[in-house]
Amino acid sequence: MEPRARYRCQLPWNSGIVRHLGREPTAYYFGNRTFESRRQREILAERSVELERERETTAAQAVALDRVRIARELHDVVAHHVSAMGVQAGAARTVWDTDPDAARRALVDIEQAARDALVELRQLLETLRTPVDDDPSDASTVGLEGLPALVAHASENGLPTTLTIIGEPGPVAPTVQVNAFRIAQEALTNARRHGGPDAEADVRVRYLPDAVEVEIVNSGRPALTSQSGLGLLGMRERAVASGGSIEISPRREGGFRVRLTVPRPEAVSA
Repeated sequence: MEPRARYRCQLPWNSGIVRHLGREPTAYYFGNRTFESRRQREILAERSVELERERETTAAQAVALDRVRIARELHDVVAHHVSAMGVQAGAARTVWDTDPDAARRALVDIEQAARDALVELRQLLETLRTPVDDDPSDASTVGLEGLPALVAHASENGLPTTLTIIGEPGPVAPTVQVNAFRIAQEALTNARRHGGPDAEADVRVRYLPDAVEVEIVNSGRPALTSQSGLGLLGMRERAVASGGSIEISPRREGGFRVRLTVPRPEAVSA
């Protein structure tokens, strides 16, 4: 039997089938590239819209934080000095007829408190105008070194107060110092306002191996209301801004305890 003949089908190069098979990969490639390019442009457009929204949200949050910071600083400065002025004015009115010299001294203290308030307000405005790129320590107007003067001021204005330093003082960040001072100031102001005529206070600064504590304890009657006012809210905000925690609670024997605890940076690093 003769071997089966082999046949090969050959199509001319100008055949439509060959032309179609040759163009199909190229058309698919360019079509896919066009689709991917359009998809990438849509993704970039959506991402641009998201970034713009994030920028607007960040800007709004920055403005809100600045407003809260300004409100907190104004409250602490004004409330402290106005409270002292109110105490002195009440004392002057009480002894106006019986002891003119004491009334005169009270008026002098009121004048001095007003001057101190203006000085602190001026420093506050300078701090708020300080660019954020500058050294933050230059913007600090108060700190832990100001506690002796704060305690003396409280004692002179009807709230006998003591100051105790425990441990070896170490470096404390300027922001923490400002917040600790303001918390002590607000706690003493509240004690003078709500503690009653027989109230006393004690301020203690503890330099612990892993943290710094500032505790303000006062005797006397507790606050008339348990609601958190702007002062207590400001103290909590300052504790959070310092990276620490704060305890604000009434005492069984009367009065209040305020304790700020801020971890030391070297302890956190370790």
